Amino acid sequence: MIIYIAGPMRKYPLFNFPLFNRTAAHLRKLGHEVFNPAERDVNEDGFDPATDKSRSIREYMAIDLPEVCKSDAVVVLPGWEKSQGARVEIMVGMALGKSIVDANFKPIANLSILQEADGLINGPRNASYGPPNQDFKRTADMWTGLLQFKMKDGECIRPQDVALMMILLKASRAQHSNKRDSYVDIAGYAGCGQRCMEEEMI
Repeated sequence: MIIYIAGPMRKYPLFNFPLFNRTAAHLRKLGHEVFNPAERDVNEDGFDPATDKSRSIREYMAIDLPEVCKSDAVVVLPGWEKSQGARVEIMVGMALGKSIVDANFKPIANLSILQEADGLINGPRNASYGPPNQDFKRTADMWTGLLQFKMKDGECIRPQDVALMMILLKASRAQHSNKRDSYVDIAGYAGCGQRCMEEEMI
């Protein structure tokens, strides 16, 4: 099989490279082809994240996600739940029907709704639409303009109000069709609303 290794790096000693490398060696002994992000990071133009932290998560994902797409399975290292990049890689693997397993090929349980929502709002959607306080502020301003004749003078719709109204929309959809996606989106909008509220308080 072609295997992609996903796991946490930031805030780990030596960026967790020793565990990545041991896992890659173990899998290769079993006859698998392995893409090890730790090897890529030190071999590509001499780049080493332990000394050069100039790359953003978006730049890493642009390099790594195509490798996830090429793989047959994603092997997950301990601590993946706390890694933004690993969560995104695992979600992509799940969406494409890849096997998501640990180094002993034991299946990893599906992400919870909260984990999936967290991966979305801190991963692809955040990169696509920008931070919630900016994205929802644009929507709030447009809704305020649309509804200005129904609102009292001086009142406006806030970014967190957008999150709450989107939660109600998803709740309405869940009443009609009881799909997991609606609950994931509700959790995601709740997280976005909290971030908008915290930004307003700064």
